[in-house]
Amino acid sequence: MTERYPTDARGAGATGPFKAARGAILSDLTPVRPLPAPLRRAMVLLPAGLMLLAAQPLIYGLRGDADVLGVLRLWGLSAAQSVLGLLFIAAALREAVPGRTLPRARLLFLFGALVSIAVTFVTWQGSATVVPPGRVGLYWTVCFTRPVLIGFPVMAIALALAWRAYPLRAALVGAFAGLGAGLMTDAGWRTFCHVSDPVHVLSAHLAAVLALSGAGAAIAALLDRLRR
Repeated sequence: MTERYPTDARGAGATGPFKAARGAILSDLTPVRPLPAPLRRAMVLLPAGLMLLAAQPLIYGLRGDADVLGVLRLWGLSAAQSVLGLLFIAAALREAVPGRTLPRARLLFLFGALVSIAVTFVTWQGSATVVPPGRVGLYWTVCFTRPVLIGFPVMAIALALAWRAYPLRAALVGAFAGLGAGLMTDAGWRTFCHVSDPVHVLSAHLAAVLALSGAGAAIAALLDRLRR
């Protein structure tokens, strides 16, 4: 018995199962709206970034050494850190699109951590404040847990935006989304926290940023497993 195959690449003249498959594919095709550019999609979170930057000092109060730090070290560094966080979320949205994977993703992740460290030491140089005696545990707990709780909804929105595409490296997408959310949250939190001691900031503030990044990676990996 002679098997029959499509006569050309478009399936013209196909018979049997080939014709049925081609008909099923053609009947399933529907117009779709292309996703906007990653940075444009990330701008959805710009109001959240502004709110995190402005609302935290309004709710908790402005740090006591704000006059000593000056506008540049306080608001300038926080604004730059918030913008960097938004760019990391845009990077996550780009990574989520198949075929647009990020080159040297580990170096980008390391760059985000180094920026937080640099901001810490520049702040410390401008105003060397330390944790009051006997309150190390309290300060660490507050400065770790609250930024994580505040930044979690931002990370969740970023993951929801990323999931509209089809991320092939889901854990990396989640890590970048969490890192961006963490940087945006810390940008506002540092305008409140009165301590600039690198021991406190790197063990609590930066730890909160990394915790959000780790949580984003874990959640994205779990969602990817459920999807598959």
